[in-house]
Amino acid sequence: MRSALYTGTLVHARHEPKEHVFRYPVAYWLLDLDELDELARLPLVAVNRRGLVSFRDRDHFDGDGTPLKEAVRRFARDPGIERVLCLTQLRVAGYVFNPVSFYWNYGADGALRSMVAELNNTFGERLPQLLPGSALRYEQDKRLHVSPFFGLDQRYRYTFSEPGETLFARIEVEEDGRMPFQAVLAGRRTELSARAVARFLVRYPLMPAQVTAKIHLQALRLYRKGVPFRHKPPFVPGKGSVRT
Repeated sequence: MRSALYTGTLVHARHEPKEHVFRYPVAYWLLDLDELDELARLPLVAVNRRGLVSFRDRDHFDGDGTPLKEAVRRFARDPGIERVLCLTQLRVAGYVFNPVSFYWNYGADGALRSMVAELNNTFGERLPQLLPGSALRYEQDKRLHVSPFFGLDQRYRYTFSEPGETLFARIEVEEDGRMPFQAVLAGRRTELSARAVARFLVRYPLMPAQVTAKIHLQALRLYRKGVPFRHKPPFVPGKGSVRT
């Protein structure tokens, strides 16, 4: 299988107006969206139905249940996309929250054609952004209110590796020529098997719920440090954006 688990570390480093750095062990699923039938044959894993660990198309993009590979191709407006790799969290015990899912989109020749960063916030809003081309370095204006401690007058700078034995993703936030925040994800590949899924559940129990809990914990710590609170602006839906 080209699908795999990546286990490693997520680091968040905030530099303004207060220094705030934290590091967590994490595990992410890399799914080849042509392999969902094989994924469903793994013990404890389900696809588009209930299971201890489950993937559901409706947890992504417009939430209407469109097969995820087709949703990516429609969003990118690129029928030449033949293979899509998705880095994401799956539901565990029925719950999932993905601050961001990443998609690597390949043509029939095996060359990277584009990427997608699918952003979610804790207010139930989702906004995918197309990252065109194969450079693995991209910039995008910020359009989704993610943190109550940052406004929207910012840009994202993304840097990626392609998924291999290791995987790397970095997001830098730029504002007025400064870099007040960066997040770095680094992981190592584990082949998918019944044993790997069991180890994932033991080592990272209720992983999506832990993600949500840690987001709120770090928000409390920032509040206690006196970081100014930014009120959430109205959500402006765009192509592919949705309230979940």
